[in-house]
Amino acid sequence: MYHRKTSRFLSVLTVLLGFAMVANGQATKSPFTSLGIGDVIDNSLAHNQGTAGLGISNGSYWHLNNMNPALLPYNSLTVFSAGFVGINSNLKSNGANEQHNGGNINYLATAFPVKPGKWTTSIGLLPYSNVDYNFSYTSTVTGSTDLVDISEEGTGGYNQFFWSNGYAINKRFFVGVKATYLFSSVEKKFSNTIQDVGNVYTPIVNSRINLSDFVFGAGLAFNQDSIFNSRVQFKAGLTYDFESNVKAQKFESFDRSVNGQPPISSDTLVNNQSGAIVLPSAIGAGISFNRGLKWMVGLDVKMQQWSAYQNFEGENNDLDDSYKVTLGGEFTPDPSSVTSYLSRVTYKLGASYENTPYVVNNNNTLNQVKDIGINFGWSLPVGRYSSFDMAFRFGKRGSVDKTLIEENYYKVYLGITFNDQWFIKRKYD
Repeated sequence: MYHRKTSRFLSVLTVLLGFAMVANGQATKSPFTSLGIGDVIDNSLAHNQGTAGLGISNGSYWHLNNMNPALLPYNSLTVFSAGFVGINSNLKSNGANEQHNGGNINYLATAFPVKPGKWTTSIGLLPYSNVDYNFSYTSTVTGSTDLVDISEEGTGGYNQFFWSNGYAINKRFFVGVKATYLFSSVEKKFSNTIQDVGNVYTPIVNSRINLSDFVFGAGLAFNQDSIFNSRVQFKAGLTYDFESNVKAQKFESFDRSVNGQPPISSDTLVNNQSGAIVLPSAIGAGISFNRGLKWMVGLDVKMQQWSAYQNFEGENNDLDDSYKVTLGGEFTPDPSSVTSYLSRVTYKLGASYENTPYVVNNNNTLNQVKDIGINFGWSLPVGRYSSFDMAFRFGKRGSVDKTLIEENYYKVYLGITFNDQWFIKRKYD
């Protein structure tokens, strides 16, 4: 039996590694992904998204605790979690509208107790950032009246494979550490074509930045089983991501095309030059109150010092410090009901406000992009310990009057969570 359980764990690990070959962030176009390293995707899973991504303090027994590694000891059973996200966005600017749809596998992760209730370890794969944009505009050639059509494109994103460990010092205090391996690449293309000429000559600059390095984080958690002599529990959590100089390689080429045909020549400008990008530190804090499995309310705040970010060339890309505030809660009418399935469903609601790192220059005025949204969802129990999780988010990012572009979007999150007892050696056959 022990060997069979070990084989099942190795199978899960193989699936994760296979997923690493095809994962590529959340596939949706957005002009904001042209800034910095693109859309940075948080670590919240589908069950967190029902409460707008809440999860720094509110440890769960039945769902994988991925927001704060210190909460992993709550997972006293082996847990496997997978998720999907679908996105629809509508982009507005002065006199123009665009609609985009996308979706992708969002995460695969598993955790198992090394010592149940004391030490739990977890591995998984998630997207770290997403880049997907395409700009087309017309400008004037310097020193003449000729018009030139300019195109800028970006695709790809960075992925993360992580290993987390959480340890319960006692019934009140928990600590956790997380090592994350960042990998994959972002590709960008810039081209321009002069209008109204006989043979349309188009120079194209292609660039690719590969990342391949480790970053590290840590977490703390506190639990008080009863406050004010009641059955209400108080929980608090703290996370910290360390600033990192991430190893990178740059490739750049210059192509020439005529009349839209394949390039007639290509020159390598930079051939896998080694360098680094600087990812800034981040700190998160959260508090929550709950009464067993009946209800929970919580508040999370996370800040990241994006003003310290540096790209491969050592530039900041005009990013600024960001913060996000999340408020959410959940309610289960009767977790132990045997007569009503709906009474065992967990209903969730949350909202968030984010001051993103993206800064837009509008008529010599710098405006930071805001992201505001509301989430709701539910966890449907399956069997004794598992669940099917659904969440929806409606949000708005930016505004036409301040940041030139407004993005109205909705997202659908689907997740499955399986809990089981693995690595238990039976005393009797």
